[in-house]
Formats: sequence, C-alpha cells, structure tokens
Amino acid sequence: MVDIEISDEVLAEECWFRGDLEYKLHSAQEVLEKTYRNQKGNLFVANCSRQWGKSFWAVKTAIEFCLNNPKAQVRYGAAFHTDLEEFIIPAFDKILDDCPEDIKPKFNTQKSAYTFKNGARIKLVGVDLKPDGLRGNTLDLIIGDEVGFWSNLDYIYKSVIIPSTLHRPNCKIILVSTPPRTPAHEFVDYCQKAEAEGGYVKLDIYTNPLITEADIDRMAKELGGKDSTSFRRECLCEFVTDSDLAIIPEWKDEWIQEIERDEFFPYYDKYVSMDMGVKDLTAMTYSYYDFKRAAIVIEDEDEMNGPSMNTEILVGAIKKKEKDLWGNFPSIVQGRGVPYRRIADNNWPILIQDMSTLHSLTFIQTTKDNLEAMINELRLWVQAGRVIVHPRCKKTIGCLKYGVWDEKKKQFARSTVYGHFDHLAALVYLVRNVVTGTNPIPPTHGYENHRAWLGNIKNKGKITKNAQTIADSLGIKKRPGFTTSFKK
Repeated sequence: MVDIEISDEVLAEECWFRGDLEYKLHSAQEVLEKTYRNQKGNLFVANCSRQWGKSFWAVKTAIEFCLNNPKAQVRYGAAFHTDLEEFIIPAFDKILDDCPEDIKPKFNTQKSAYTFKNGARIKLVGVDLKPDGLRGNTLDLIIGDEVGFWSNLDYIYKSVIIPSTLHRPNCKIILVSTPPRTPAHEFVDYCQKAEAEGGYVKLDIYTNPLITEADIDRMAKELGGKDSTSFRRECLCEFVTDSDLAIIPEWKDEWIQEIERDEFFPYYDKYVSMDMGVKDLTAMTYSYYDFKRAAIVIEDEDEMNGPSMNTEILVGAIKKKEKDLWGNFPSIVQGRGVPYRRIADNNWPILIQDMSTLHSLTFIQTTKDNLEAMINELRLWVQAGRVIVHPRCKKTIGCLKYGVWDEKKKQFARSTVYGHFDHLAALVYLVRNVVTGTNPIPPTHGYENHRAWLGNIKNKGKITKNAQTIADSLGIKKRPGFTTSFKK
C-alpha cells in the first residue's frame, strides 16, 4: 500500500469546494458548532467570553451557509457601524484568505455586502445607525453579533427580524454576545428563551484552548481581580451589573423585607412619589417613613404608560392604591394628612395642576439640581440600610439592583424591562422630600391612664363619640376594668 501525502493547501481547497469550513475552528468552537447543529428550533444564542472567537465562528457560519445554499440571503448585524471595519470585515478577510478564487465572494464597499458566484449574498449592518437594516423579504439566515450591546434588541428582534422570516419558516436566527453591563438587558431574556428551547450555549474563558492560565491571570488583574464584576461578566459570562456604571452599587438584597406594621404605624407619614412619562413609564411608589427605624419602607408600586394613559386613569389608579394601603386609617392623624405628601417631578406642571384642581389629588413638584448629587443622597440612604423594599415591588427592586448609567454617565440608561429606570427616579424624589426630623409619635402614646390620650378633656359623662372613634382607629384598647365615665 502506498502512502500519499496531501498538502494542507489541497485539503483546505477541498473543504472550500465541499462547503465545510470546520477545519478553521479550535476545539471549543467545535463545541459551539456541534450545539448549533443539534438545536432544533429557529433561535440559537451563544453567551461567550471576550477573546473567545465568537465573531470568527459567526462569520464562518455565514460564509459556509452561502456556499451550501445558492441564492441564499443572509443578514449580519453588528452592534456598531464601526465594528464592521474594526472586527467583522477583518474576520471575513481572515477566513477567506485561503478561499479558491473560483468561489471567492466579492465585497461591495458601498452596499456593505459579500456576493457569492452562486448568487448567495451576505449584507453587513451596523444596527446603531440602521436598526431596520436587517429587514428582508426572504431571508434564510440572520446573525446578530454582540447583541448584548444593542440598545434596541427587543424592537429589532420582534419588529425587524421576525417579520423578515415570515416566508422562510426554516430561517435560523443566531445571536452571539458577551453578557451586557446590566442583567436588565433583553439579551438575558433571549438567553433564557433559547435555553428553554434547547438552543443555548455558555462558554467562558476557561474553555478557550488558545488562552493560557497566565493569560487569564493577567486579564483578571487588569479587570480588578477574579471576583470583580468586570471579570465575572467579561470572562465568566455571568449576568452581573457593571460596578462602574451601576447607579446604586450599594444595594443589597438583604433590604428586601416584608416589614410588619407596628403599633406606631398609624402615626408614620405616608408618601406617594411619581416619575411621570408617556414614552417612558409613569412610575409610582407608595411608602412611609418609619421613624423608629429611621428608614423609608416601600410598601407598593404601580406604573402605566402609552397613549391610553390620561389624567383620569392615573388619578383613579393612585386613589385606589392609597385606599388599599391606608384606607383603614383616618384621613388626618396628628394633624397630618394620609398620605402626608405626594411628590412628582416638575416636567409636567399642567398635569399636576389638573390632578389638584379637577381631582383633588395634590402633588408637590420636587426641586431638582445636579442629578449625580440627588443620586448620591439616595446612595447614602441605601448604604446605611435606610431603604427597605417589600418583595412585591419587583420594578423598584430591579431598578436598585440593575439600574445603570448610560455610556456618558449623564443620565440613566434604558431597559426594555425597567424602562428608563423610572421607579428609581421616583425613589430619588421621595428621598429628597421625606421629612425625617419630626417625631410623629405623640408623647401620650402608650400611657395606661385614659387621660393620656384624651388630653385635658373634662367630661362628666361618657367618653365623647369623637374621642372613641380616634381611639378605635389607632388601635388603642381599654384596660381591664376601665370605665368610660369621668369622676370630678
């Protein structure tokens, strides 16, 4: 038997003509490839670490698909238009370096598209400049690169990608990315969706055979250590909030508590705080200031948005929530209203005026100065454990845990789940306007002598009806043997 040696060049050329480019992958990328090939649904999501080669694999997949499917239409979306020249096109160049000229695609710079000789085509799109650029009447494969950094992933997926697959029920959708800077990003939702459908893979930096332990140690040191949020997110593919962009990095889940109302609760000042919006959420928090704990307790929350929202609907929702929470108490306690104060931002003065004059629902407009200063005030409260949130307040908790600044750290970022982190804004207004210096507990509370809570009332007969009503509303019970008459 004669051994025949075949050069690498000849083998590579044969692979190209067969449309099989798996020889270009490292061992971990082969795991990614196998998972992708075995998934049965249309959506495939890969959560991979930095420097792993996920874009290389995605580009290889697009080219391979076109080689095997004449006239195929492929869209390849990058997070930023600049990524096309910096990362994506160089990946195409590297893969196509040994492609035979007979089948090598041509790149049209003006159209940002690779056209193959069999009629297949790959169009490149920077979704930051052209979010609708992934549209197509008959698409066969759609790839989203670094979708964890797309600011409008949910819109693009539901309003651009899915409609483009209407006439191609077998169209594959591939989303690859490193975890975003906050778990509030839609990428997390699509990871969960794909995992439930058997089309998800997570590959951290330790699975990359091209990176040594020394490389990992050096990267960890640069990122602040292996316990840092940056290393955990960028290298371990964990969904954690970027500590550098976190709005309230001091928040801890230990402050999610269901506080039992104590004997002083009827006296505590109740608050409603609201951040108004139409495009963004109108978010409301309902709370009280626990003087004994020196803490704000968020008891409930609410939200609404969209064109269906109007003054009457908003007022009705607020009044209902106030009644549900505090309707069993008098409207005036110790000379202070229930709620004691309603606070709103000062962006919609006409709406605030309408609520007051037409619906007898009065809000004060909060003062605003430097946003960072207002946030720092809340951070100090949180750090001191002075903000307690009921477990049912999911949006408030999510905003405290996952709220992040935008890239310039000038305003809050946006999230499909939490909007403009509007519940956090409502909490900021609350902290700015809460009254902490006044002791709401009357000095006579807790005295056994009935004169302690009746004051200096002199009455030869029975307790007045008004006094008894106040006592009942505050939960004051008569002592055994207590009589309801007065002696001279």
